[in-house]
Amino acid sequence: MPLPANAPKRLCTLALLLMPTAPAWATTQCPAEFGPKHPSVNMLGWCVVAAGIALGVALLAFTIARSRRLRRPARAAVIALGMLSMLLVWVMGFALAFSLFFFAC
Repeated sequence: MPLPANAPKRLCTLALLLMPTAPAWATTQCPAEFGPKHPSVNMLGWCVVAAGIALGVALLAFTIARSRRLRRPARAAVIALGMLSMLLVWVMGFALAFSLFFFAC
């Protein structure tokens, strides 16, 4: 049986609606005997997030500085790749912090 034409749109909508429940589901998987985490664990997680943001901004600044001698179209492409790289570093920082610090039992 073929999928309806709006199936991808429905799946994306369902995924977007379920995304906010993922953190709640992840933290309910911890056994009760683990108890609350020490505040330093969360502080380290936020330090990882801050380091990811700082690294991403530094990467973008480095990319802009190194692309000064390029012509406009090439420079625009390099800066766009730099922005994409910055966002990727930010997402990786958040992913590391959430998986290793915030959602760890």
